[in-house]
Amino acid sequence: MLFNQAQKLYIAWASFVSNDLTSYAAAGAYGFLLSALPVLLLVMGVLIRVLNTSTSAVQEFVYSIGFISSAIDIERIINSVASAKSLGILEIIVGVSVFWMARRFFVSMQQGLHAIYRKRRQKKPIKENLLVIAGEAIFIIIIALFVIVSTAGNALAKTLIPEFFLTPLMASLMQRLFRFAPYTVIIIFLWIVYWIAPGKHREAPLHSCIASVACTVIFMLIQLIFSSFINMSRYNLIYGILSNVIVLVLEVYIFFILFLFFAQFQYVSLFFDSHLLTRLYLLPPYNAANLLSQCERTLFLHPVRLYRRYAYSLEKGSVIFEIGERSSDVYYIWSGAVKLVTAHHISELDRGCMFGEFACLIGGVRTATAICMSRCILLRIPDSLFRETIEISPEMSRRTLQMVAEYVKKSTSEW
Repeated sequence: MLFNQAQKLYIAWASFVSNDLTSYAAAGAYGFLLSALPVLLLVMGVLIRVLNTSTSAVQEFVYSIGFISSAIDIERIINSVASAKSLGILEIIVGVSVFWMARRFFVSMQQGLHAIYRKRRQKKPIKENLLVIAGEAIFIIIIALFVIVSTAGNALAKTLIPEFFLTPLMASLMQRLFRFAPYTVIIIFLWIVYWIAPGKHREAPLHSCIASVACTVIFMLIQLIFSSFINMSRYNLIYGILSNVIVLVLEVYIFFILFLFFAQFQYVSLFFDSHLLTRLYLLPPYNAANLLSQCERTLFLHPVRLYRRYAYSLEKGSVIFEIGERSSDVYYIWSGAVKLVTAHHISELDRGCMFGEFACLIGGVRTATAICMSRCILLRIPDSLFRETIEISPEMSRRTLQMVAEYVKKSTSEW
């Protein structure tokens, strides 16, 4: 189990780097900076005009957001929103405009997810725009509900009611736990995103919940480390309001990195067999000089998950398949050695090698005879899994095309 998780983490990190998701994380941080104020205005509008929340509670909530409350006149904005008696055409136009401005944050999230799921999802502009709008609306509603619950909880804590039902220790514990309520909002929002992102290939809700909790907990720990090492009073003295903005953007950037990494991890978990097969097909040779290549070979040489599903053993001299035979399974040598015999060539393969993929590509006719040179344990990979792997792995697609080109070139020269 731990070995499988280590393999998933390695594949997820390698895919994260190859997909250049750090650039999408930077775009997400920038999109958040542009969307933060419009989203805040929408939340205030929902709280005051729709949910009839008191202006003092809304003002207390906004003042907890340091860099925004010091950059704009919150009290004037809240009073303007609260004083409007009815919704006019101008208010509706302004509301729609602000809603549209706030899309930048959610579009950045969607673009990062597209980079991960691009091989598994077809672009549907209308549907994607509707999802962005729905995501924005859900996010605003979650924040609004959180403010209401937070306000009610604080008001209840100041009364004498908790003293009658809770011990002092329990009351203190409840107050401490209440400080982590904002992270609950993040977990709920991430769970919704992670669950919806894979589309028809989505996993069980539990997997998405685990990814969202892991992302939020790691982000919370990073924030605690930041608060321990960064002296904000010194930065405020030098940069003023910009110090809060700089730290906020850095934290949002880290959050987006974690968000996209766990989205990539979920994608790897969803198609783990295909990703494992890719690593087997591109396995570095045993004499590779690169230390990273040697570590990768050690990590993926014996994939236990595939062994449990596809392994079988053959004695020395057994014929795996013959030239001209109609079959299209692909084979991986777990242990032993195999000899491939064609009309003009003989080659020997040992453990860690894969063979038989050419017949899978050309329609199921074997171009060689495969014979066990010793007792072998082989993994017989179904052709459907191999073709699925080619679809999601650009590296494997290039390797198979190169193999077909070399075979055609060799056949032409021999002819």
